[in-house]
Amino acid sequence: MAFQMRAQGAIELLSGATAGTLKGQGATEYLVLLAVVLVIALVSIALLGFFPGLSTDAKMAQSNLYWGEASPFAIRESGAVGSTTAINLVLQNMDASGTFTITTITMAPLSGGWSVAYSPNTAVGPGEIKRFTINTGIVAPAGTIYEFSTQITYTTPNGLTKVQYGAKPLMGKYT
Repeated sequence: MAFQMRAQGAIELLSGATAGTLKGQGATEYLVLLAVVLVIALVSIALLGFFPGLSTDAKMAQSNLYWGEASPFAIRESGAVGSTTAINLVLQNMDASGTFTITTITMAPLSGGWSVAYSPNTAVGPGEIKRFTINTGIVAPAGTIYEFSTQITYTTPNGLTKVQYGAKPLMGKYT
């Protein structure tokens, strides 16, 4: 043949009596591919739903990343020992402009009800790391997840009082 035939047109041209029955082939293939994609998406969602630990671990990783890069104060480490009521925090001043004074660290469980304010009035120089122990009043067994909304009130080198609000909760596991 002098001309080249392509795809659906070639099939319809050469098929003669079956040309009318192949008109919906493209639409059918599209629907089959769409169904396969939907089944894969549903299986993925079901797997994430059946393994809730995966989503909790992902939230903890996001929390650690957020607080590890927060400014002016990054929370480098947080931890709680089961059967105690204390959360241990390791904070670092990420601002090189001077010494900041932490006046209050406020922590409230996301479940609501109450909050704990700890007032260390501690000066933290540029890049300096300080450790704090905050009594939350919560006793939990090892392996339990903690999740606190956290705010740090501080005074800048210029004497201004500011509050660092956490966009993500502080999360971890009691050990």
